[in-house]
Amino acid sequence: MFTIFSDLQRTHKPEYIVRKGEHALSHDAPERIDSILSAISERELGSVIAPDDAGLEPIRAVHHEGMIQYLSTAYTQHSMDNEDSSPVFASYFPPPGQRRRPDCFEGQKGFYCTDMEVPIGKNTWDAAVASAHCAWTGAMRLRSGESCVYALCRPPGHHAGPDFLGGYCYLNNAAIAADTLRGNGERVAILDIDYHHGNGTQAIFFADPQVWYGSLHVDPDIAYPYFAGYVDETGIGEGEGANWNIPLPSGTSESQYISVLESLLERLDAFDPRWLVVSAGFDTYVRDPITTFQVTTSGFHEIGRRIHALDIPMLVVQEGGYHVPDLGLNVVAFLAGLLGL
Repeated sequence: MFTIFSDLQRTHKPEYIVRKGEHALSHDAPERIDSILSAISERELGSVIAPDDAGLEPIRAVHHEGMIQYLSTAYTQHSMDNEDSSPVFASYFPPPGQRRRPDCFEGQKGFYCTDMEVPIGKNTWDAAVASAHCAWTGAMRLRSGESCVYALCRPPGHHAGPDFLGGYCYLNNAAIAADTLRGNGERVAILDIDYHHGNGTQAIFFADPQVWYGSLHVDPDIAYPYFAGYVDETGIGEGEGANWNIPLPSGTSESQYISVLESLLERLDAFDPRWLVVSAGFDTYVRDPITTFQVTTSGFHEIGRRIHALDIPMLVVQEGGYHVPDLGLNVVAFLAGLLGL
């Protein structure tokens, strides 16, 4: 199994985010990478390779050009306007029914951001592109005959939509991979097992019958992203029936989680995809600092084993998971299950 990772991904180091009106530390710290790479090396789960440079075309396939232009230039524009090196934050957000893109930079900050947990720093754009290239390279490796590839993506991506970023996410890595895999008209399934619903991924493929999206996550009535992830969101137009959300209550046990996962895997299998992309969040862990589910390290191995039984070529795309001391252990337990180890 190949792990795909770029050192550029370490350079995104948010000084702070804004949560509940106050400065707070971002849980998406570079140390997450070290925990994962160390565990992969210790378990001898294969080579770590750098991503290929795919340019911007795979990113343009799922994100609007205006968002790409904003994200790639925001830090430079902000630094020129303010003559300092502080991160870029939005101050104003569009109300319902008034979401139109203004020409001014201050307005675009709020137009493209859904929250204040996505500061844009000096290296954010380069790190986000490198992360997207990891996912793209993983998809190309599947097309070349690999059966299971792991894209160590950071920053994560599943909260980034066609024209919005939020929840630590800037570019949607899983969506970029899925779009790459369906290039020959083949069906792709995205299975999202992060604690939080992948509202960005859903938004990108909500009307697309070729890409199935299934997610089990904490009930958005009580947790981020709040405004998407409900059970009645099943797709629109030709995409109707290709979107499945299973919201779960706070404190969901490991046995409950795996039982519900099995029902979602049955729906996934019925879609009969050629390829599988797994948005793998490990913030369902019992000791995660910002979540409530009760999945253990051995539980992640069992989850991987259940997905392995589908026997579909799959790309694992790293999403959340913020208990750094055990993150690597959880990742390799999951990957070992996927590999049938």
